[in-house]
Amino acid sequence: MRTVQIPDVSPRNDGEREPDLTSMYVIHRAMLTDLRRLTGLLGGDGPLTGHRERAARRYAASILVEVHHHHANEDDVLWPIVERTAGRAVDLSPYTDDHEALGPVLDQCRAALGGDRRSLARALGELLDLLDEHIDEEESRLFPIISRFVPYDAYAWAERQVARRASFGQLTFTAPWLLRHATADEAARLLAGAGAPLRLLVTLSRGRYTRHERAAFG
Repeated sequence: MRTVQIPDVSPRNDGEREPDLTSMYVIHRAMLTDLRRLTGLLGGDGPLTGHRERAARRYAASILVEVHHHHANEDDVLWPIVERTAGRAVDLSPYTDDHEALGPVLDQCRAALGGDRRSLARALGELLDLLDEHIDEEESRLFPIISRFVPYDAYAWAERQVARRASFGQLTFTAPWLLRHATADEAARLLAGAGAPLRLLVTLSRGRYTRHERAAFG
């Protein structure tokens, strides 16, 4: 992934525009929702056709990529911005510790992609449990600190870096995936903040994503 040079940034002043955390809320919802769907599908008692199971495994592989990149981007791009603006008001060690704990669980999930479906469901369930707790803590405790201290422009800069660190192939999944899990208002805000190339990518890749999702979940 592309290395990012973190700029100098000052804390947000009172009255200044707060950062728009829409993308964070949506990606959190998307990860949890799809991990629940996958564990239910793969761990259920009902039979799966070979085509559907293969599609579910491919979808699971894409979700694992999203989970990995999301937390790497937090570590490499967003957390340094939060540290520079919030200073002693924030302690990021619980969140970085959680990210360290994610590594072995992600490895276990990747290894299970080639095994029997219930082993994969159990591995994804362990990841879901870890993320559920981590995300709840992050949204309830850290997001208010980000809103208080990080300027709107600094947060928008971080989002642009995250997009630039993604490969084209990843973006063809990520962009329509996020819109799939966004409300109409959230989708409008996400698209308003995207550049013309990203909006075009959404248009071109949405159909492919929809077919992928239907193949996995029906």
